Amino acid sequence: MYCKKRNSNSEQFRSWLTAKELNEALIVCIKQCQKQQFSQEIEDFIKTGKVHKKSVVTSLNPFIDNDGLLRLYVRYILNMWNLGGILRKLGTNEQCVAFSEQEGLVLKEKKCPVHRSNMKILYSVGCKHFGTFVCSKGTCRTKFGGNGRKISRRKGTFFENTKIDLIHVFYLIYAYARGWSHENVILEDPYKELNSKCLSSCTIADWFSYCREVIVIYYLEKKLEFSGKIGGPGKIVQIDESKFGKRKYNKGTTIFMLYNFFIVFCKFCSFTEDFLFVSGRHIEGHWVLGMIEDGSQDLRLEVCPDNIRSAEVLIPLIQKHVQVGTTIHTDCWRAYNCLSDYGYVHKQVNHSDPENPFVGADGIHTQRIEAQWRVVKSFFRTKHFTNMSNFTDLIIEYLWRRYVIKFKKDAFVELVNAIKFVYELK
Repeated sequence: MYCKKRNSNSEQFRSWLTAKELNEALIVCIKQCQKQQFSQEIEDFIKTGKVHKKSVVTSLNPFIDNDGLLRLYVRYILNMWNLGGILRKLGTNEQCVAFSEQEGLVLKEKKCPVHRSNMKILYSVGCKHFGTFVCSKGTCRTKFGGNGRKISRRKGTFFENTKIDLIHVFYLIYAYARGWSHENVILEDPYKELNSKCLSSCTIADWFSYCREVIVIYYLEKKLEFSGKIGGPGKIVQIDESKFGKRKYNKGTTIFMLYNFFIVFCKFCSFTEDFLFVSGRHIEGHWVLGMIEDGSQDLRLEVCPDNIRSAEVLIPLIQKHVQVGTTIHTDCWRAYNCLSDYGYVHKQVNHSDPENPFVGADGIHTQRIEAQWRVVKSFFRTKHFTNMSNFTDLIIEYLWRRYVIKFKKDAFVELVNAIKFVYELK
């Protein structure tokens, strides 16, 4: 790492290494050692997504993380948070305060803006939160009276304006991270017998919304999985669009079949989404563009602005995620017809072909991206998301959960890191 810095063109050269640079150097060293000892396992995992059954590490469920290191999932599982760990480590207000201080969710100390000395922490009787910073020196006592200047420790943090106790706050954070339904949150609440009451659905919905807002900001700012564009010369990316939503009255198999037929019909006609009416019932929802590279799990999703699927909308979204020179497989939606003009190799499958509706005679298909729609829509059905006004946030939540699963992350730890990132202490 030192040699790398010496050879860089940076105008300011530091002789000392930062913690980040030391960690990068450690990762490079570990990679070199793993290439010598587990070269076959790494090669097998990159090609097939798993190691050979005769490998010495097969029973430990190995995987490659986002740093490119070979990891053992068994060890990750042992260190992951579970409900028992929440009860043991975050079962009292004192434990929650200590955990928040340790993770940087609240300030341990704060200097008085007037006297520039550390303020004391004052806890009121029966306090179930973090207490208050207090300065009782000179002018602070004179100006503010009583105990002097007071500043809530919750101010500017994720916990500001919290009305429930901390043990329930962290329980709800854990429940959201695990993707529990409202019913499961109420059922599994370990504190309901102690308090002789249970959490309301409104409280759960509010806190899940707060967590989702954090995830959206964190995901967009950090660009978690979108490290560069997918595809490239010689590679194939499948692209398709799908509509998320439901019929206004949500009745009848016949209506559902007519709706699917009408969507296909619109793709080959000049109609737009404004005409999506079936038997007098308006189809509400959002169009989403999906892109995935063959041989990769890197799924890209983009919500179509203003629910428009024209070439003027779709092409910039594709250019945002797909490298020029990529071979792109799509259906025959007319908006894709100009892809060749933008440096892509464009191939189509005609779903209305009675002989080859799914796979073209030349082997062209979009089955992989279409299979992804089933998974994504299953996520929405499982969570019973009916409020489509924050649809984009829900798509980002899905991508975040997919990222957590893909890279074997602890969802609770990732959510705490997101809170720490969004509510940076000052």
